[in-house]
Amino acid sequence: MTEKEFILCCLIDDDEALTQIVQYFDLDEEINTSRSKIERLLSEMLEEGYIRINYEWQNEDNEYPYSLTDKGRDAWERLNLE
Repeated sequence: MTEKEFILCCLIDDDEALTQIVQYFDLDEEINTSRSKIERLLSEMLEEGYIRINYEWQNEDNEYPYSLTDKGRDAWERLNLE
């Protein structure tokens, strides 16, 4: 699984802010990445249209959460069909 695919999995059930996404990566011993790389990946995924920022709320760290777009959900579904 790529790091971007891992982010799709992280967001499939709920919106998550950067801090929660980093914690999600920390739980997986097979994927070793940095916070800065996750930030870059999220930026790329925003540009590619797989995720969007949900400006309706912020977490305790004043971070807005990320949400999957329809394109992101479709990509996640393709992951689970393969």
